[in-house]
Amino acid sequence: MANEPVSTPIQNEYTNHLAAALAANQSEQAVLTGRLNKLQGDEKWLAAALADTPQDVGAEPVLSPAPVQPAASPLPTVDGPDAAAVPLPRAEKPADGAAPAKKATAAKTATAKKAAVKPAAAPAKKTTAKKAATKKTAAAVAEETAKAEPTLGKLLGAILSQQPGEPKKVSEIQSELEAAHPERATSVQTIRNALQRLVEKDELERVSQQGTVFYTWPVPEAAPAPADETKAEEPAPAAV
Repeated sequence: MANEPVSTPIQNEYTNHLAAALAANQSEQAVLTGRLNKLQGDEKWLAAALADTPQDVGAEPVLSPAPVQPAASPLPTVDGPDAAAVPLPRAEKPADGAAPAKKATAAKTATAKKAAVKPAAAPAKKTTAKKAATKKTAAAVAEETAKAEPTLGKLLGAILSQQPGEPKKVSEIQSELEAAHPERATSVQTIRNALQRLVEKDELERVSQQGTVFYTWPVPEAAPAPADETKAEEPAPAAV
């Protein structure tokens, strides 16, 4: 009697759990075996029917599906201090083709990201085109403004024509130009060149006295009086 093993309630419960798990496993195997036998029978019939069916030349061969493996039944959980003694199923190792599949997926993802980044170059081209158009518009506005503004010769002629017959030096003309049109102020040499062009067009008179050059706007000539007015001023002949 001393050598007989002592059974405790926890051991009895653990034994019952294992027996129930074994029975469930065997029952599920029987069901899956019957299902597998039926699928194999269907596979033979489908293969024979496919062999008798004519196929087009160049068509891809139809591959038979891989056999379905029965799923492993989960082990029952055991509560209590003896739960650590229950063996756990080993984790299945990934198949050899899993790593290449992950690499292929990562490569596709990287390619998609690169393709998504490429269209970002288009806005830069549009911005460059907008800048070029803005520069062209600014140049056109500046050209139109320059055309609308009077030339330097016209400004100098307007200033000198206010005092016709009065000779003036270049420095005096420059001071009057800065006072009347400060935005058109320029150097003495530029003013001298503009005055010389007016002289060449016979619009201005140029006189040099003791090494100093004077420019004079000509005095307009008085128009001759009409003939009728002259006759009206003459005295009438005396009556005889």
